[in-house]
Amino acid sequence: MAGVGGAVLGAQSDQVSVDWDERVLAAHAHPHFMQSSTWEAIRSGGPWTVSRRGLGTERDYPVLVFERNAEGFGTLQHLPRVSGLTPDDIGPLTERIRAERGTAFATKIEVYQPREETLVAAFESSGWLPTRASQYRHAVVVETAMSEEEILSRMKKRARSEIRVAERNGVIVGRVELSDENRRRMLDLVRETEERSGAFFRGPGYLERVWSAFSRDDRGHLYFAWHDGRVVAGAFVALFGGNAWYKDGGSLRDQPQLMASRLLQWEIIRDLAATGVGRYDLGHVPSPAEPDAPGQGVLVFKSAFVREVSEFMPAFQLSHEERAEQWRRGEREFIARHLERTGDYWY
Repeated sequence: MAGVGGAVLGAQSDQVSVDWDERVLAAHAHPHFMQSSTWEAIRSGGPWTVSRRGLGTERDYPVLVFERNAEGFGTLQHLPRVSGLTPDDIGPLTERIRAERGTAFATKIEVYQPREETLVAAFESSGWLPTRASQYRHAVVVETAMSEEEILSRMKKRARSEIRVAERNGVIVGRVELSDENRRRMLDLVRETEERSGAFFRGPGYLERVWSAFSRDDRGHLYFAWHDGRVVAGAFVALFGGNAWYKDGGSLRDQPQLMASRLLQWEIIRDLAATGVGRYDLGHVPSPAEPDAPGQGVLVFKSAFVREVSEFMPAFQLSHEERAEQWRRGEREFIARHLERTGDYWY
């Protein structure tokens, strides 16, 4: 099967993009927005180049391949958030990648499906080595294809109690238009949260570009929580197929007792369930096996919505040239230096 080639969304018809998304939705077990035409358009506007490839052999397996020059090394290929792979797929997939790597010195793949030891072994036996993940490995995922009563029953008592507290406090939640005013409000919430928590967020230009692209393609919604007429918390949710992600969020610091963020997420879950979305990924949490890792407050908050934390597959690198091993061992330091120099994340 021939690859689609180095197509960029801006030069294509809407129908071509629809066809691409339909292929991804059909082939990937958990289709991720990073494999959508929306993300392709977002990333094509920066230092990354994006190509559409058909990397299957016996079946259609479409993958967006992202490439960027890593200074001092050359071109790195990145296949983020692919899914639907079985151990039998890895050998043929590896052969295709080696044959079509172009000038890339290495290829990184990050598989968006639960850790499976037989799949890990298949990657290792095909020459892939474990490497630094650019995307989170642990997350809280809420299954929303069930009744509200069932979703609530799967939550911890803490979450149900805090939802009731927020309701008694008069917090109101709703989906809002991504207007200029609401974008500014959301950015203010994000920045306040960044200052309070020390968490890293992308710059305002990047965030606005992402929100606008998802909203334009009807793949993203902005939600606010109000108290006494004032916006106290917000969340932007990305959508692709029957899946949703808590993409960005923020809240004011002055009234944590309102439990507004808890009710905000519950109303998002209710809205997603009502519109047919079956899976809501609340995003990164530290591994429960690492109690000293940063972000324990995030873990406590998010894990109250479900009883188990999901662990995804580790990241792997396939080396094509000798310098790839130097990259694999030094990538973490390279990324840290880039962040210190530019204030932005390399990926």
